[in-house]
Amino acid sequence: MTATAKDLLGTWRLESWSLVYDDGRPPEFPLGHDAQGLIMYTADGYMAATLMKAGRQSTAPTSEADKAMAYAQSFAYSGRYDVSNGTVFHSIEIATNPALVGFRSTRHIQLEGDTLTLTGPDFSAGTSRTQRIVWRRAQSR
Repeated sequence: MTATAKDLLGTWRLESWSLVYDDGRPPEFPLGHDAQGLIMYTADGYMAATLMKAGRQSTAPTSEADKAMAYAQSFAYSGRYDVSNGTVFHSIEIATNPALVGFRSTRHIQLEGDTLTLTGPDFSAGTSRTQRIVWRRAQSR
Protein backbone atom coordinates (compact mmCIF):
# COMPACT_ATOMS: atom_id res chain seq x y z
CA MET A 1 0.00 0.00 0.00
CA THR A 2 1.31 3.45 -0.93
CA ALA A 3 1.70 5.82 2.02
CA THR A 4 -0.37 9.00 2.07
CA ALA A 5 -0.06 12.32 3.92
CA LYS A 6 -2.55 11.02 6.49
CA ASP A 7 -0.18 8.14 7.31
CA LEU A 8 2.57 10.63 8.26
CA LEU A 9 0.48 12.81 10.59
CA GLY A 10 1.84 13.19 14.08
CA THR A 11 5.24 13.03 15.73
CA TRP A 12 8.04 10.56 15.05
CA ARG A 13 11.23 9.92 17.08
CA LEU A 14 14.55 9.38 15.34
CA GLU A 15 15.90 5.83 15.33
CA SER A 16 18.84 6.49 12.99
CA TRP A 17 20.14 8.87 10.33
CA SER A 18 22.72 7.52 7.94
CA LEU A 19 24.36 8.38 4.65
CA VAL A 20 24.52 5.30 2.43
CA TYR A 21 27.11 5.38 -0.36
CA ASP A 22 26.36 3.99 -3.81
CA ASP A 23 29.88 2.54 -4.10
CA GLY A 24 29.42 0.17 -1.14
CA ARG A 25 31.45 2.10 1.44
CA PRO A 26 30.18 1.66 5.00
CA PRO A 27 27.42 4.12 5.88
CA GLU A 28 28.21 7.29 7.83
CA PHE A 29 26.17 8.53 10.78
CA PRO A 30 26.56 12.35 10.70
CA LEU A 31 25.34 12.83 14.28
CA GLY A 32 26.43 9.43 15.61
CA HIS A 33 24.72 6.07 15.93
CA ASP A 34 22.67 7.36 18.87
CA ALA A 35 21.48 10.66 17.39
CA GLN A 36 18.21 12.04 18.71
CA GLY A 37 15.45 13.85 16.89
CA LEU A 38 11.83 14.48 16.15
CA ILE A 39 9.90 15.05 12.94
CA MET A 40 6.33 16.31 13.02
CA TYR A 41 3.75 16.37 10.26
CA THR A 42 0.61 18.47 10.76
CA ALA A 43 -2.80 18.13 9.15
CA ASP A 44 -2.51 21.62 7.64
CA GLY A 45 0.52 20.64 5.54
CA TYR A 46 3.48 21.75 7.65
CA MET A 47 6.42 19.74 8.92
CA ALA A 48 9.36 20.33 11.24
CA ALA A 49 12.44 18.20 11.86
CA THR A 50 15.12 18.64 14.51
CA LEU A 51 18.07 16.27 14.93
CA MET A 52 21.04 16.42 17.30
CA LYS A 53 24.01 14.47 18.52
CA ALA A 54 23.30 12.64 21.78
CA GLY A 55 25.12 13.83 24.90
CA ARG A 56 25.63 17.42 23.80
CA GLN A 57 26.94 20.00 26.27
CA SER A 58 24.06 21.00 28.54
CA THR A 59 25.17 24.59 29.13
CA ALA A 60 24.66 27.51 26.78
CA PRO A 61 27.61 27.91 24.41
CA THR A 62 29.49 31.12 25.14
CA SER A 63 32.68 30.99 23.08
CA GLU A 64 32.70 31.07 19.29
CA ALA A 65 34.16 27.53 19.31
CA ASP A 66 31.30 26.30 21.54
CA LYS A 67 28.74 27.97 19.28
CA ALA A 68 30.30 26.38 16.19
CA MET A 69 30.26 22.96 17.90
CA ALA A 70 26.59 23.36 18.89
CA TYR A 71 25.75 24.21 15.27
CA ALA A 72 27.77 21.25 13.94
CA GLN A 73 26.02 18.85 16.32
CA SER A 74 22.45 19.73 15.37
CA PHE A 75 20.27 20.14 12.32
CA ALA A 76 16.76 21.53 11.93
CA TYR A 77 14.38 22.70 9.26
CA SER A 78 10.67 23.26 8.68
CA GLY A 79 8.21 24.18 5.98
CA ARG A 80 5.37 22.82 3.90
CA TYR A 81 5.14 19.20 2.77
CA ASP A 82 3.15 17.21 0.28
CA VAL A 83 2.91 13.52 -0.55
CA SER A 84 2.58 11.98 -3.99
CA ASN A 85 2.94 8.35 -5.09
CA GLY A 86 4.67 7.21 -1.89
CA THR A 87 7.10 10.12 -1.80
CA VAL A 88 7.11 13.08 0.58
CA PHE A 89 8.43 16.44 -0.55
CA HIS A 90 9.65 18.91 2.08
CA SER A 91 9.65 22.52 0.86
CA ILE A 92 12.13 24.06 3.28
CA GLU A 93 11.23 27.56 4.52
CA ILE A 94 13.34 27.80 7.70
CA ALA A 95 16.61 25.95 8.40
CA THR A 96 19.67 26.07 10.61
CA ASN A 97 21.65 25.79 7.37
CA PRO A 98 20.65 28.87 5.33
CA ALA A 99 21.66 27.13 2.09
CA LEU A 100 18.64 24.82 2.48
CA VAL A 101 16.03 27.61 2.53
CA GLY A 102 14.03 27.29 -0.68
CA PHE A 103 15.24 23.71 -1.25
CA ARG A 104 12.68 20.95 -1.92
CA SER A 105 13.82 17.58 -0.60
CA THR A 106 12.56 14.28 -1.95
CA ARG A 107 12.09 11.36 0.46
CA HIS A 108 10.67 7.97 -0.53
CA ILE A 109 8.38 6.58 2.14
CA GLN A 110 8.53 3.08 3.56
CA LEU A 111 6.02 2.53 6.35
CA GLU A 112 5.93 -0.69 8.37
CA GLY A 113 3.75 -0.51 11.47
CA ASP A 114 5.16 2.24 13.70
CA THR A 115 8.42 2.51 11.73
CA LEU A 116 8.80 5.16 9.04
CA THR A 117 11.87 5.05 6.79
CA LEU A 118 12.56 8.03 4.55
CA THR A 119 15.23 7.71 1.85
CA GLY A 120 16.37 10.05 -0.86
CA PRO A 121 19.22 12.03 -2.34
CA ASP A 122 21.66 13.71 -0.01
CA PHE A 123 21.34 17.49 0.23
CA SER A 124 24.94 17.84 -0.97
CA ALA A 125 24.98 18.13 -4.73
CA GLY A 126 27.42 15.92 -6.58
CA THR A 127 27.65 13.15 -3.97
CA SER A 128 26.83 9.55 -4.72
CA ARG A 129 25.06 8.84 -1.48
CA THR A 130 21.54 8.53 -0.15
CA GLN A 131 20.11 9.70 3.14
CA ARG A 132 18.33 6.98 5.12
CA ILE A 133 16.35 8.29 8.09
CA VAL A 134 14.44 5.84 10.28
CA TRP A 135 11.73 7.11 12.63
CA ARG A 136 9.41 5.43 15.15
CA ARG A 137 5.99 6.87 15.90
CA ALA A 138 6.11 8.77 19.20
CA GLN A 139 3.85 7.54 21.95
CA SER A 140 1.00 9.79 23.06
CA ARG A 141 1.02 11.04 26.64
